[in-house]
Amino acid sequence: MTIPPSNMKYEHDEYDYSMNQQQTPYSNPHAGGNAGPSAAAASSSSCGSIGYEERERRTYELVVCQQPLHARMCGFGEKDRRPIDPPPIVQLIVKQEGQETWVDLQSLQTPFFVLHVTLWSADRTQERNIISNPPKCTRVLMGSLVSSPSLLKNPQGEQGLYFAFPDLSIRTEGQYTLRFSLIKLISSDFQPDAKSKIIAQVFSDPFTVYSAKKFPGMTESTELSKVFAKQGLKIPIRNDVRAKKAE
Repeated sequence: MTIPPSNMKYEHDEYDYSMNQQQTPYSNPHAGGNAGPSAAAASSSSCGSIGYEERERRTYELVVCQQPLHARMCGFGEKDRRPIDPPPIVQLIVKQEGQETWVDLQSLQTPFFVLHVTLWSADRTQERNIISNPPKCTRVLMGSLVSSPSLLKNPQGEQGLYFAFPDLSIRTEGQYTLRFSLIKLISSDFQPDAKSKIIAQVFSDPFTVYSAKKFPGMTESTELSKVFAKQGLKIPIRNDVRAKKAE
């Protein structure tokens, strides 16, 4: 199966931030398993998809710097939420057209940028946000689906703009990927009906959601998560992780 390329331009895409777009429900396809894309294709998904904004002559690149590894399904209850491990973190890189250096992060109007996440099949061809089994349509991806940027220093001391998704959980087991869409919000008294635009997108690597019996257990928090938490980012930290006992 051909996997869509990661690097695409979204100069003309428009997005209604009300999120009231129609989504096609699906019947759970994961009962028989899904192998997902090849390792080579999976590794390429961590590279940013580059968007271009003509008015400011800037390019926007998203890089998934902390990939989701696995999760335990949370089922159809509302209390037993099991977050994706480790929490996905995406970096935004902004460059001026024709230049290799990054735009001064302090000059960006960061409150107008948000990152929205959706759930897709492992081969990136079908949305998996809504499930029609049980009969009523139910959200599959739970948690905060929108993240605002934080100005943080990575473990190497380099400053950057990062979006974190610490509380995402998935109702059903199977193989999935996450698609992240960078949206620049438009607020203007002169254009009250203007729509915000998607200016870049990127897919995560494929990951597995396990049933409770098969889930291998949570991993220790990554160095990136720990460094960001020390700077005030609200992200769960686990220092002492014990292997799950074999049954």
